[in-house]
Amino acid sequence: MLAADLFEVIDQDQGANTQTGAGQQDCVQDAVTTLMKILRDGHPVQLQFSGGKDSSCCANLLLTAASRLHAAGESCAPIFVCSADTGVENPVVRALADQELQKIRTFAEGRGIALKVFVGKPTLSATYAPRVIGGRALPPFPVGRRDCTTDWKISVSQRVGRHVRTLSQAYDKPLVTVIGTRSSESQARMINTAKRKERADDLWFGPDGDARLSPILHWSTDQVWEYLGECAAGLHESYSDFADLIEFYSAAAGGECVVVADMRQGQGSPCGARSGCWVCGAVQNDTSVENMIQSDPAQYGYLEPLLRFRNFVVNSQWDWSLRNYLGRTIDDDGYMLVKADQFSPQMCERLLRYLLTAQDQANAMGSPVRVNAIGMRELFAIDFYWSVRAWHPPFHAIKVYLEHESGNKQEAPVLIKPVRPSPVPEVGRIYVGRDWDEGSSALQPPGLRDPVWEMFSESCGPSLRMGTQGNVFLELDELPEFTVDEEGACMFLDFEAEDAIRRYHREDVDWTSAASIYLRYGVVTLGSGQSSGVDNMIRRSQWLQRMGLHGQQDADSLRQRCATLNPTQASLFV
Repeated sequence: MLAADLFEVIDQDQGANTQTGAGQQDCVQDAVTTLMKILRDGHPVQLQFSGGKDSSCCANLLLTAASRLHAAGESCAPIFVCSADTGVENPVVRALADQELQKIRTFAEGRGIALKVFVGKPTLSATYAPRVIGGRALPPFPVGRRDCTTDWKISVSQRVGRHVRTLSQAYDKPLVTVIGTRSSESQARMINTAKRKERADDLWFGPDGDARLSPILHWSTDQVWEYLGECAAGLHESYSDFADLIEFYSAAAGGECVVVADMRQGQGSPCGARSGCWVCGAVQNDTSVENMIQSDPAQYGYLEPLLRFRNFVVNSQWDWSLRNYLGRTIDDDGYMLVKADQFSPQMCERLLRYLLTAQDQANAMGSPVRVNAIGMRELFAIDFYWSVRAWHPPFHAIKVYLEHESGNKQEAPVLIKPVRPSPVPEVGRIYVGRDWDEGSSALQPPGLRDPVWEMFSESCGPSLRMGTQGNVFLELDELPEFTVDEEGACMFLDFEAEDAIRRYHREDVDWTSAASIYLRYGVVTLGSGQSSGVDNMIRRSQWLQRMGLHGQQDADSLRQRCATLNPTQASLFV
């Protein structure tokens, strides 16, 4: 048999490892029986679904349990299937997840199962393009922080989960979340599942007291694949034949895995594959995507431009010439750090050009879902952030986009030999003063003020408010989160963009003016409580522009203006 006869189990009470000789059919029946009990008791159930093998296994076990109850004339509370769309997932994975979610809906409708599907997405400001190309944060690298997991998946799942919990309050029993963790995936996973006291046979509770169930906690990878193979062979009731899922894992492993046919005969071995985001730099090489392209260039060729972009970004981690060297804050004494930080304005412009080209190429080559890492909302968000920080002349991102649409398409270069790791260059400190933030100073920049707009404050314009530091700025309407109105962005692009570029895209204008115009037109709306922070950022940027410290600044030029130097870094600039 493909499935192992023995597999590791953590005794949740004693914490000791024991051996269980449970067979495949016993594991399936035990899981279905436990899920039937949860549903029969009246618990609404939330399933976290990624489209991978483990969540697919849990989905089918859960639907089987609900189907058996309905066939027996018993009712149960609804099932909520929750998924996260990062916006930059491998197109194969995104298409697979969407297809399987639709199959789940169809299966439930055909059997009278009350089921709702929710697909959550990150907030606009947290998505890849505004986050990285907008200059707000670095991308994930093989060495470094990986905040994207929190912003793109965990926070999204939590937000969807809060909505589901609100809906579940209409039922007497608490919501139960079904998750597909397996203790055998790694030694770390085994330790963590034991610490959380996860259970497969009954409810366990998270740190906030929320009820959970891990039905395949003690399943081996072999057993997961054997179950899916048996579903594909028609041996179990199933919402899917999982052919596309198995094809993906096979292709991601280089086409070497024997899947459905061999599983039906009890042969072969399971395969594993990364199925994350195509921009992910958490690993040096995305072997899964490389394998897919190599296994079938005709079918997966559209992944090549995406992989090319991703590899360029990953290989740029240690190239300090691509970084911005002027710090993001001014301390109480009026100094700014000069050290390598996020990508420079010039690098961000390059990434914008490269990503626009990569997604166009992928779509033209037949991506199963449209690659749209930079749509209208993302483009205008980037332009807004560039303007707020005075990184480029006003409407520069729009200018880049129009050039791209006119045929100026640039591919990411292939870096044959990545730059070797080295310490982060820390140059010193530069003095810029505090007048930018002193309400009593005649030199203080206007920040988030608009004389034209303020003329209409008594009718349709915004009023003024005073911040905690005595700074006066526009009291703008805010939404729960930072938002770009897509229709308004499209209208601006069609009717205003060329004139705006002609009037404002110059060295001798206030580079933060694009942000103010977007706010005035309602193309951009700030999130709750962001007005004060944006006013602060705009004033700081206006002040730096007065001092000639805006836009692209190289390390050597900034070193010449430093009041104090870091002696350990001096040799880098000799």
